[in-house]
Amino acid sequence: MSFLESLGFIQYPIWIVLILMLVQIVRATIDLARRGPPTTSLRIHSILIFGALAACLGVLGSLVGVWLAAEAISRAGEVSASLVWGGIQVALGSSIVGLLILGFASVAWLVLQYASGRREPA
Repeated sequence: MSFLESLGFIQYPIWIVLILMLVQIVRATIDLARRGPPTTSLRIHSILIFGALAACLGVLGSLVGVWLAAEAISRAGEVSASLVWGGIQVALGSSIVGLLILGFASVAWLVLQYASGRREPA
């Protein structure tokens, strides 16, 4: 099972949030390059919101993964590492991806905030 497959069904909302965040990064960058309208500030802040949403989805994926692992344990009666690993993979993988997206969003937000601050007259 690949890393992406191990994320389970929670991966789809995470990827959607990532795509929306990347679109906002591109739009804000274009607005800054054109010395765009005042909505640039809102676009820049929305990047951080999308990053936080991805982190929240990662935590939700962790909870779902732990729930799946607990369900597998209760059904089996006996506990083996391979039985529980599917739930643990969902828990770890979704958290990792969600936090990576939050980190990327934070860096993009900081860079765009700095760039927009330099564009404004002192």
